[in-house]
Amino acid sequence: MNIIPLIEEFTNIFNKTFLSGITPLNIEKNIRLIGDNFTIRLYEKFLTELDLYFKKSKLRKDSYYVKETITRTLITSVGYITINMTAYRHKETNERYIFLREVLNLKPYQRLTNEAEYQLVKCTMDNNMSYSARNALRNVIVSRSKVSKLLYNLNGSIIENIERNKNTPSTLYIEIDEIHANLQNGKNQICPCAIVHEGYKETFTKRKELKNLRAFATVDSYSSLYEVVFNYINKAYDIDKIEHIFISGDGAKGIKAYDNCFYNAIFVLDKFHYKAKHLRHIFKNNNELINIADSYIRNDKIEDFKKLVKCQIEKFPNQEKTIKKSMKYILSNIQGIKNQTHPEYKCPCSMESHVSNQYARYITSIAYGFSIKGLRNKLKLLVYKANKVDLTINDFYNLKYGNDEYKTINENIQNLMNIKVDKNLRKETSQEYKINIEMPILDSAKDNNRLKTVTSIHKEIRVI
Repeated sequence: MNIIPLIEEFTNIFNKTFLSGITPLNIEKNIRLIGDNFTIRLYEKFLTELDLYFKKSKLRKDSYYVKETITRTLITSVGYITINMTAYRHKETNERYIFLREVLNLKPYQRLTNEAEYQLVKCTMDNNMSYSARNALRNVIVSRSKVSKLLYNLNGSIIENIERNKNTPSTLYIEIDEIHANLQNGKNQICPCAIVHEGYKETFTKRKELKNLRAFATVDSYSSLYEVVFNYINKAYDIDKIEHIFISGDGAKGIKAYDNCFYNAIFVLDKFHYKAKHLRHIFKNNNELINIADSYIRNDKIEDFKKLVKCQIEKFPNQEKTIKKSMKYILSNIQGIKNQTHPEYKCPCSMESHVSNQYARYITSIAYGFSIKGLRNKLKLLVYKANKVDLTINDFYNLKYGNDEYKTINENIQNLMNIKVDKNLRKETSQEYKINIEMPILDSAKDNNRLKTVTSIHKEIRVI
């Protein structure tokens, strides 16, 4: 592909811009605009040349009639491009065929290129859909609904690599919670989520970090989540060598229904829900009463605990309903409270902060923004991010089309590009171009000669 005319055009724009009064206030803006314009024009020229190569190829002449030329404006990751695509009819089947559409792997009415879609999806892993719509693409703002539809149509998945750990720990921690999502139909969807880890990496540091952390989330039931977690643990560890598996959470019915997968696990009630939420509500932040009540519970003095609660109800009769609700919650989780002091339980539950940081601000804070399928795909992306998966273009194709589709698509495009072009299109071209800017004078003659060599005019500049 000969890009000399394009470089001349770029040079003229460059010279015109820099001779029209460049100031320190607008120099960076102008450099960026010139660069963006050149990138877009280069993309358009490359596709135009590619279309012409196929049009002149023996394969096209043997198999297709030229039908018409259609103009399409596409949204790319670098901005809008406008191209002319030649449409053909197959000589035998009369089937319509557009070469450029096949090369770009576009559907008939697709306006976003796959690279642009990839950038939008990748940006959505770190931000909400509105931010991605405004900032993921250069020089282009798309609608939030377009990003939402893009997420909705991700029908595949990424097969995450689960490496077998050489050393199986004696203790493993599973922390469970739930995410609340607002659906487009006005309903609330509960999405169970979990993390699995081996405890703290170092216990002596102030800021604790979890060892070998793995995140999970689903729009389905707790039981399905436990099955996924079990499959991971079974692949990553020698499960028979794990002596203690602690499952911690807020005590919800679904969280404690782990017997099918982890029959010998030990449930531990999250300290936040026990003390900060329920005991403090009953005893109104009175630390002395809270400590007494805690002692009654841990020493099986249940009747004494009930009497203490009864006194609180007499003091606050207008809160009787909520106080009794908190008391019932505590009594239904007594064993989980006692297990907080298990000698092998050395890493208190931190699931609330994980839900807040990894999920809630992207899902719970969105008002009526998801369909079930869109929510499922958004959770996939957030889990990949939590597990530090760097989403590649291969991964995106697998998400969009299904597993291993990237290989098939890539092979098809490579076959399409392997076309023989008439020699007339490869004629030699030699043109000069100049940039009207004085070259700097360097300190040594050697450096000046090297600069002249680098900037000298070559007879041929070609990209094939």
